[in-house]
Amino acid sequence: MKKKLCALLALALAFAVFAGCAPQDKTFTKDGISVTVNGDFKEASKSGHALYLESDYASVSAKKESFDSLDGMTADTELRDYTQSVVDNNELGETQIQTGGAYDYFTYDKKNGDTDYTYTAMTLKGKDAFYLITFQVKKDDYDSRKGDVESWMKSVKVDVTETK
Repeated sequence: MKKKLCALLALALAFAVFAGCAPQDKTFTKDGISVTVNGDFKEASKSGHALYLESDYASVSAKKESFDSLDGMTADTELRDYTQSVVDNNELGETQIQTGGAYDYFTYDKKNGDTDYTYTAMTLKGKDAFYLITFQVKKDDYDSRKGDVESWMKSVKVDVTETK
């Protein structure tokens, strides 16, 4: 009986140790944009992006475009119009735009160098700007990471005040 109890305790301890090794979620906030991803991500910089995060298997980039900086768009412009302009400006053709409630999103594939990627781009409308957040995953890994991307999308907040 003691051997069984010791074996169960050892198994429970091993499970607890390995379960604690999973990366914890981390929230990154910059320029009014907040996104929660797992602890595999590190903040980096990329020209033209308010927030840029990288991991070994994915990246997240975020742009903030004030209404004043967008040709022909104002605070009265609908989110879908901004989203369609992103699709058109990037020559993505017949891309199906979907809604996630407070945001629009679309997915497309694109080759970058020798690697094929799947991009999921989401757009949101804030108080004084539109936001474009793009999640990039290697195309071969996308099916296994799709749930992560959906979770990350749901975590995005805009017009966030940074606290130190």
